[in-house]
Amino acid sequence: MAKVINGGLDALKVALSCMVLAVHCGFLGGNGTLLGYQLNSGIFRITVPVFFLISGYYLYHSLQRDPHSIKLWLRRAVTLYVFWMTLYAPFYVTPATFEGLRGAIALIKHWVIGFFHLWYVIAMIGGGVMIYLLRHQSNRTLLCLTLLLYCTGAVLQYMRAYYEIPVPLLQHINNNDYVGRNFLFVAFPLMTLGFLIARNRLQEKITTGQTLTLLLFGCALVLAEATLHYQLQQDSLRKLNFDCMLSILIAAPALFLLPLRHVIEGHSLIPAKLSAAIYYLHPLLLILLIGIGFEESTSTAWIVLALTLPASALLILTSRRLRFVL
Repeated sequence: MAKVINGGLDALKVALSCMVLAVHCGFLGGNGTLLGYQLNSGIFRITVPVFFLISGYYLYHSLQRDPHSIKLWLRRAVTLYVFWMTLYAPFYVTPATFEGLRGAIALIKHWVIGFFHLWYVIAMIGGGVMIYLLRHQSNRTLLCLTLLLYCTGAVLQYMRAYYEIPVPLLQHINNNDYVGRNFLFVAFPLMTLGFLIARNRLQEKITTGQTLTLLLFGCALVLAEATLHYQLQQDSLRKLNFDCMLSILIAAPALFLLPLRHVIEGHSLIPAKLSAAIYYLHPLLLILLIGIGFEESTSTAWIVLALTLPASALLILTSRRLRFVL
């Protein structure tokens, strides 16, 4: 039986990748304005969680067809990660990298946590391995583990902004993004939610009305939480954002369920590849533009998007011969 392409889901993925681009470019003032914060550190923060949900959903179906497919899944994910980390190497490998132990440790650290946006790929790999190892656990066990780990990550991120740990070393460690944003506290919980949605066929048990209600309620919570964070950090020179906002646990699954409820059949893999190409390519173009004097802004976001689209087309063509690039 031929695999059905979910065109609606692929279109959503393209939109989500554009939102990630907007966040990185400081769209509408970035975190410096209320509206910018509500979007870039609010609504647009739903994007990566939805990507993790999608990964977990399709990983379940892959493992159902063949439990050994995890080997192919891992090989593809690792190859993808190695390719893009190598491509971005000029931006994190410096002369200091080759000067003793400290440089070597810094290089290893980059590969363990991922450069910039590539944290998503290495986190997905770790999350996928955990799901494979725990795939036979009950729904209740997986759901409890999901909530425990995600909420732990959320607390760690909230502490960065609002609580100073009495132990300086622990405070210094928690100031790093990767402490609360990694495979354990973000990727695994969200991929597990996608896994559970697939296992229980939730899209067949929830109505469109319920899905839309959850989505609107979830987005309202995300906006409210983002507004609260903006106000609480009003006097801060650098307003922090949060990848593990608790409100995302409602908004992201609801958004993901919508195209699952109403499948629009697609006839091409290009939208899915376009989504991936935009995600992986746009930081390269942004870094190059900043290097020649551009600043993060709304206009820069549009320029990066305009450059990313034709570059993505070339990358998609390349992927026909070199499948590991996307």
